[in-house]
Amino acid sequence: MRSDSVLVQLCQDGDIRAFEELVKRYEERVYTVACSILNDADAAQDAAQEAFVRAYQSLGAFRTDSSFYTWLYRIVVNTCLNEARRNKRRGSRVSLEDLNASGSRLPEALFTTETPHDAVDNLELQETIQTMLDGLSEEHRMVVVLKDIEGRSQEEIAELMQCSLGTVKSRLSRARALLQERLRPVYDEWTGRDSV
Repeated sequence: MRSDSVLVQLCQDGDIRAFEELVKRYEERVYTVACSILNDADAAQDAAQEAFVRAYQSLGAFRTDSSFYTWLYRIVVNTCLNEARRNKRRGSRVSLEDLNASGSRLPEALFTTETPHDAVDNLELQETIQTMLDGLSEEHRMVVVLKDIEGRSQEEIAELMQCSLGTVKSRLSRARALLQERLRPVYDEWTGRDSV
């Protein structure tokens, strides 16, 4: 299998098949990122295609001393943010299971369902969490998605969002604090139902 740098060089020399190989290599990952930001399959598909078009058009400016996927990822994120702004969406939607899998600090009791009543409560809670995520500013929501859902390092997030590492840390801390503050009354109410 040819490396990304070899394929990029071939693309820069005009070999369109090399770019097709890069698309095949990354299309699933790009689509997954777009879905996590936009939470709309059709919009994510459109954004993924647009990101690949932009990448192809900008390939001449790509510096081979950096990772192709990191560069492509930044294009995907920016494309999705632009799409969200254009459509006045409130950004990514993240499931309760995604938050749990990310190692969030939410109580484990929120993720167990043993009865149909629990399942209904869990669905209501997921919707509440989603509403709270949607209520975050775009910058705060984005760092939560990139860190807690996508598993990106803070350094990668700083590069992707084109801001300082300190800004990423500050936004992430603030976003998590806001989510925790807003979820506490909901969690207290939810756990109170169990004792009734």
